[in-house]
Amino acid sequence: MNNQGKLFTKELLESFLSSRPQGISHNTVTLYRFALSRFIGYPLTPEGINSYLNSLSCQNGKHNYYRVIKTLCHWLHRGGYLSVNPVEYVSAPRRQKKLLPAITKEQLEVLLDHCHCERDRALISFLWYSGTRLNEAANAKARDFNWQEGTVVILGKGNRYRKALAVMVW
Repeated sequence: MNNQGKLFTKELLESFLSSRPQGISHNTVTLYRFALSRFIGYPLTPEGINSYLNSLSCQNGKHNYYRVIKTLCHWLHRGGYLSVNPVEYVSAPRRQKKLLPAITKEQLEVLLDHCHCERDRALISFLWYSGTRLNEAANAKARDFNWQEGTVVILGKGNRYRKALAVMVW
């Protein structure tokens, strides 16, 4: 690699930030500044990028830092500052999938006790017993329900149809 010895500097950071397109979100610029100011002093090599990412303790947040550095490296490479784009030799950090906790039967009972109308009780019960997502439930039509089977056909993620439990008890 011909990038040996090149370190990321405050001057490069300011040049990068000033090169961002007009109309870019203020929050994006804030993220760039925050993530890249911590990268100052690291070598612009795959080893330097990996060292920086490994120094972070924010597990799933590492991917955001990686995306910022990837944008920076593409800009440096396109601008001729780097002869080789080092981020091409860095693997993106893996993200851990977060499993959201399901509410308990007792929590469901509290929700149902505080409903103002039967429609709300039916909707909350349907969501809990069927396991459908809000968007799936909102798009369900009366013709999708099979009351004899106690099921509903849902158009879910990936544009795939699946059957879900439609029996509601309260």
